[in-house]
Amino acid sequence: MAIEARRQPYIWTTWITGLLSGDKHCEWSAWFRAHYQGYDKRPETPDRENALSQWKAEHAELVALHAARLRADGWSVRVEDQNKFNYRGQAATVGGCPDVVATRDGVVTFDDAKSGKARDADFWQVGVYATLYPLVVKDLAELVIRGTIAYQDRDRPIEPRQIVEAKPLIVERIKRTAGAAEPRRTPSPSECAMCDIVGCPDRIDAGVAEADGDLF
Repeated sequence: MAIEARRQPYIWTTWITGLLSGDKHCEWSAWFRAHYQGYDKRPETPDRENALSQWKAEHAELVALHAARLRADGWSVRVEDQNKFNYRGQAATVGGCPDVVATRDGVVTFDDAKSGKARDADFWQVGVYATLYPLVVKDLAELVIRGTIAYQDRDRPIEPRQIVEAKPLIVERIKRTAGAAEPRRTPSPSECAMCDIVGCPDRIDAGVAEADGDLF
């Protein structure tokens, strides 16, 4: 399929969470995905495919354990594909899929399971879900909205106040990513290694710059 412009920008939640947290800096990568589809993607290597398979298994187990704990505590729980959503705004459509959405006693919690290293972007991922999902499933908007990041060794709660405070930053980031102006590319070894856009002219495939010298 040839590359083509989208009729309206489309943003998958995880394309912008690293930008919100400051873990990522290449705004162009998210902007390009939001505005175009059908582009050539970098094929996965066997090592990355194996790592992805392992991650999926660990993630599925963690989601199941977290959901089971919530059900045992009296929560009504929906998991993964049951929670897929698209919120169609005037500037863009934003899609996502919370791992767990649970309700009890006038509270809704948006929980995401993370089997890997804790990252600041995890907070923003839950923040996007908690901001937009209740606008799609409107019955939830009347409830107290909170979240949890479920790591393997601990849970990190996200309080209603934090979600409210995050909302304007999330909305601003969505508008910037959906904007017509193409941002500057900001390549780096770590971000380019995770980016699947083959046609980026500024892609860096080398590792960290190194040199020997006699200055000291």
